[in-house]
Amino acid sequence: MAPIASELATLRALTFRISSTPTPQLPHHVPAIAASLANCRTLLASPQTSVSKSSSESAVAIHKFRTLLSTLLQDRTIQGRWSAIILIKATIEVGGWETLQKCLPWVRGLLGILNKPDPPSSKKLCIIALTRIFILTREYPTLVREITTPSLPAFIQSGLHMANSKAPSTLLQVILESFNELLPRHPTIFRSYLKQLNPFLARLIAPTPSSKLGVEQAPGSKPDITAEVVDAAQQLYVLTPCCTPKGATSEEWEKSFKATINSAHRVADKVFRAVFEDWRPSTRETTNGHTLDDEVQDLEPDDMGLSIWSGIFAGGERLLHLLRLIQHYLANTTANPVTLNIAVIVDLVTRLLSLTIPGIGGKALQNSVKANNQVSKEERENLWLLLPGVHVAAIEVLLVLAQRSRSSTLPLDSLILDQIVWVFAAEKNNLQIRAACYHAVATVLQRSGAATPKSSIDSLVPLMRACCEELLPSDLPAAPTTETPGQAKANGKTPSQVTANADSFLNSSKSPSTVSLPFAGLQEAAHSLLPILLSSIRALYLSDALRSRLDRTAILTQHKDAMVASVLNPPPSKRFGKPAASILPLIARSFSASPDVEGMIRPRLPVIRLGRQDIDESGEDEEEEVSEVDEEEIEDVAMVDQEQDHFVGHELDTILESAGRTGTDAEDATMSNAADANLHDSVAATDIPTTTTEVEPLGEQSSSKELGKRPHIEHEPSSPSKRVRFAEEADLTQPEVSSVPLTGDAPSGFAPSLEIPVQTSDFTVTTTASAIPQLPGPDQVEVAGSDSDEDDVISLVLGQDTDDESE
Repeated sequence: MAPIASELATLRALTFRISSTPTPQLPHHVPAIAASLANCRTLLASPQTSVSKSSSESAVAIHKFRTLLSTLLQDRTIQGRWSAIILIKATIEVGGWETLQKCLPWVRGLLGILNKPDPPSSKKLCIIALTRIFILTREYPTLVREITTPSLPAFIQSGLHMANSKAPSTLLQVILESFNELLPRHPTIFRSYLKQLNPFLARLIAPTPSSKLGVEQAPGSKPDITAEVVDAAQQLYVLTPCCTPKGATSEEWEKSFKATINSAHRVADKVFRAVFEDWRPSTRETTNGHTLDDEVQDLEPDDMGLSIWSGIFAGGERLLHLLRLIQHYLANTTANPVTLNIAVIVDLVTRLLSLTIPGIGGKALQNSVKANNQVSKEERENLWLLLPGVHVAAIEVLLVLAQRSRSSTLPLDSLILDQIVWVFAAEKNNLQIRAACYHAVATVLQRSGAATPKSSIDSLVPLMRACCEELLPSDLPAAPTTETPGQAKANGKTPSQVTANADSFLNSSKSPSTVSLPFAGLQEAAHSLLPILLSSIRALYLSDALRSRLDRTAILTQHKDAMVASVLNPPPSKRFGKPAASILPLIARSFSASPDVEGMIRPRLPVIRLGRQDIDESGEDEEEEVSEVDEEEIEDVAMVDQEQDHFVGHELDTILESAGRTGTDAEDATMSNAADANLHDSVAATDIPTTTTEVEPLGEQSSSKELGKRPHIEHEPSSPSKRVRFAEEADLTQPEVSSVPLTGDAPSGFAPSLEIPVQTSDFTVTTTASAIPQLPGPDQVEVAGSDSDEDDVISLVLGQDTDDESE
């Protein structure tokens, strides 16, 4: 209830502010009031069906606010009506269905304002508010039947009346944009107004302000039409086929599209009459060679109802607008599926791009263009002036066609590239031509870069170099050089013939200023093309010099996308077995904080094995390794248990047997000699019986080591690390015992029996005692031979532990 209470207080405050503010000053308060209405969204959109006290207060506040807006809408002053339009629009946006169902009186009031002599700004706001109401009611059939259906015809009629009158361009643009939004949603209502709408649009879709005809000869022309109005009118003209009866929409769309193509050819026949075209129409008759009029003009009625025109520049304007109308046909959606004849589009574009400006220095290119002697030289030069704009519009048609059709026109990519290269070679001095070519090449390479043949890539080399030059800073102009009198005399000139610019001496100390590009879209197009050249073209198709130029441009301009593309598409290696040079260190230094560069340098993707067979084989290998490891662990555990049983037992025979095995396995002659005196003394001091152990011959030990297998004996000694661990555990659990003499019958060549000295009271057992590994004696090494792998065994001395912990 708290949010509703706060919103109720806000709505009451807004109502008081509107009612207490004088009407002439109300437009200054309207922006703040409209912004505050967003805080009353829940209150205005909630249904008022409860009979509680709070709901009754809310209903009273809402009713008072709506009544105040209705009063303002009928106000006598322009300021009051202007404020009411804005507040009604804001209330409808936040009120939802609860406000829409009660807005019919407002709709009638807004329609009345369109017929009043209010300023264009009020009518613009009124059209916007009504359009929004009609769009919001589309989701509710009941509201469409109650509000939209009875009110929309009056709105269309009022809009056409204002458009046909002397309305400003801004108001005309709003009317056309409103019709663009409403016509696809209510085609049946607009159907009855097509007879008024089509002639009105015919005067707007292809204007010719440069026509030499006067207003009395072309009464329907509007010389003050802006580009935004033309664009909105073209979009509405493309949508008019949707108003035809159901089932005939596709046929009407195709008929209208074909009429536009024919009209473009007709205008091109007039404009291109100064030369003989190499292009030959496939379905229509060419007009080249016919008797021509003195002036380029079209005074005959057109199938589309377009106005007449006269003059070469007027014809160029008409052709440009028709090409943009074709773009709208391709870009805008239709209510029903339509059949698009791509051949007629490609035929028109091929005709327009086949005629290029002849070069100044190339005689062969000049001879390729055949001039028509019936046309004056001035008209031919005017044609060269119009061609770049026509070519840019034609390339934009190709771009829209490629984006709309996607993969359906992939076979045409090679043809498109050839046309672009042809135009670029002839008119690359034009900024708009270069930008359009960059956009077109980027679009084509993104679609089929890897499938583009090498011949097409080779033809793009001049365009790639020009793209790099667009991005790199231009070289500083050379300083003006003046000839000295001596040089002038050597060149055959007298001092009076030598001229110098005085300003060049004054400005020689100043650094030359860089020239800014007059066309901002050119560098943007080149910037977007560079990474596509490095990523979409096969590295084998680029020469070393061209690839170095592209990489150098990406590095100098710090183009991260281009540098990443270069790393991901490296050049082929020239030396077998060695990769080619990469710019990866440079991108790592320049963009070290970039996440995508970090992911490329240090990939964290795990190894993914594909194929069921590989998975099965790897699974079997892992199972075998796991089984072997398990067997070794089981054997080690069994040995540990066995050793622990021997060590923790309290029977004297078991203890002596374990001690004898460990001592016999070591057989270190050096250790025995070092402790020999103490051993004999300890033997004399005790009468405990001894146990004997048999030692494996040296030959059998060496053979088992050479085979890399574990010897098959009943009690195998553990590994040194395990013996250390187990000895430490045994020392912790073993009680103190007296020294035990060990005797055994050993074969000749082996060390004598080993005896353990008696532990005295001043010797404490520590956990750092080292286990004694099984090492051969010195005499055994000599018997086995000098070539054995056991030659490097280090002898150990058996004595008292010298660690700090044992002291």
